[in-house]
Amino acid sequence: MITVSDLSLKFGDRPLFKDVNVKFTKGNCYGIIGANGAGKSTLMNVLSGSLHPDEGEILLEGVKRD
Repeated sequence: MITVSDLSLKFGDRPLFKDVNVKFTKGNCYGIIGANGAGKSTLMNVLSGSLHPDEGEILLEGVKRD
């Protein structure tokens, strides 16, 4: 399970996403859709640990990601 709480990320002065809250539970299949440049790939990079958010918390199986 992945739990995202109050996740925010900016590039310069431009907020890409702000206050994202979502829970991905085991056994379900999820899709992320949106316009080009909306931040889909960037969100996946934050969830994978390749990028670090400006604010917020990511829990993997209840353990906080650094």
